[in-house]
Amino acid sequence: MANKTLKVALTGGIASGKTLVSDLLEIYGCHIVDLDVIAREVVLPGTEGLKELIEIFGESILLTDGTLNRKHLRDELYKKGRNRAIIEQILHPKILQKMKTSMDEHQEGVIVIVIPLLVEKNLWEPFDRAIVVDCEIETQLSRLMSRENVDKEKAEVMLMAQASREQRLQLNDYLPTDVIENNSQISDLKEKVANLNQKLRSLL
Repeated sequence: MANKTLKVALTGGIASGKTLVSDLLEIYGCHIVDLDVIAREVVLPGTEGLKELIEIFGESILLTDGTLNRKHLRDELYKKGRNRAIIEQILHPKILQKMKTSMDEHQEGVIVIVIPLLVEKNLWEPFDRAIVVDCEIETQLSRLMSRENVDKEKAEVMLMAQASREQRLQLNDYLPTDVIENNSQISDLKEKVANLNQKLRSLL
């Protein structure tokens, strides 16, 4: 059937393996839209997003080449709740608009939107289904410590800032949800994603 799309939100905690799962789905021919990528695009030099951030926080948020110092934004500004609210107010509508445009451009097949804060921001409205990449907290912590080069305490703080595993797994109350456990071998994960891909295609 022409013009048939299945819009799938892919979410999961930090360092749970969302990118790995979306990369595998892309290999199977799913169209991937990654909100982390869009979040970087809306603050590129010359964008409205960056201009509005500079108006509020000044040019100290820029690196010498004129790009946004994302680390400074995350480490310094995000610590204060009021700043976080302002940043989100500026950027989230732009990110969501760009997401919608990307989704509208694809009229066929499985569209997978990688959306880390799906549960935290109640963003399930535009989707037909969801995938939650889930793993044990200990696994997440050790991945996070090696990836971000931080100690366990910092890694725990980063985890605490997100929805809990339990909250994420309750997503099924709002959308039909598939859970991919990512605690073991990559070969095991590949098999799970291959099976999921077949299931998603059968729903088209």
